[in-house]
Amino acid sequence: MIIPKDNGYYNNFQGHDRFDVPEPLYRVTGGYGGESYLIVGSEKAALYDCGMACFSRELISNIHEILDPLGRKLDYVLMSHTHYDHIGALPYILKEWPDAVVHGAKKAIQVFSSEEAKETMRELGNNADSLYETHFGSVSTDGLRIDKVLKDGDEVNLGDHKVVFYESKGHTDCSASYMLLPEKILFLSESIGQFERPGSVATSCLKSFAQSIESAKRMANLKPERIISMHYGILPKDYNEEYFDLYIKEAQWEWMLIRKCISKGMTDEEVSDVHDIFYWNPEKELLHPYEAHHLNTMIIIRRIRREMEARNGKL
Repeated sequence: MIIPKDNGYYNNFQGHDRFDVPEPLYRVTGGYGGESYLIVGSEKAALYDCGMACFSRELISNIHEILDPLGRKLDYVLMSHTHYDHIGALPYILKEWPDAVVHGAKKAIQVFSSEEAKETMRELGNNADSLYETHFGSVSTDGLRIDKVLKDGDEVNLGDHKVVFYESKGHTDCSASYMLLPEKILFLSESIGQFERPGSVATSCLKSFAQSIESAKRMANLKPERIISMHYGILPKDYNEEYFDLYIKEAQWEWMLIRKCISKGMTDEEVSDVHDIFYWNPEKELLHPYEAHHLNTMIIIRRIRREMEARNGKL
């Protein structure tokens, strides 16, 4: 199996392996970017997220390595959201398994219908190809689709296991968390951050800090047994409650930081520079290319500026 190396950015818990997921989960991540997990139930097999397009060959190889000895095929794809580092490989997955049923939020249909959104996916995907020197070639978005729209609380039956879908807005309007039952393993939406190291969690509230915090509180109330944090992996069992508390505090602090900078009359780029002091360092580059980080930061800043101007009657 082709497993990408850990570049050392994440500081792990002592004695904890963030990639050691219990059955029926298998980590099939093809490369840097979003994590991918294969869930093998007694009747159906589902892929949670696809990662970047430039690592699709490795991802497909890893899936075959698990399913082929079982005489199984890929039945379902479960989407966390529609960003390039999570669904970039989807067109290539669907070429390999054209009958796989893609599950996701209703908003994803609109995103996949937008030529502007798909152009951004291709641009960022091609940038990732250059950064990682994968020599993948031009990234395609042809074939992106949603076959089954899930609503809050809908279940995907895998036989002896099932996966429950929960809307988890804040990062995007199509962001979702999934709970694997009966184990109660919760795949957290990126709306609820990315664990980086003990005491540190990154936020990414592109759409709404308020929605993000509400999503965090709601997922905490599910009382999961284990948590898989976006881009990181599985957290120690005894860290669940601390993670949610840490995320909410961090989201509130970032929101206040940006508002304070805007109130001082800083331009968007100046606010971004301040934001980078706290939320960027070169060690992140292999995990989250700066072009994507900067694009996300500017979206957040401009949205908060519009909200502040609206409240002050300037719009």
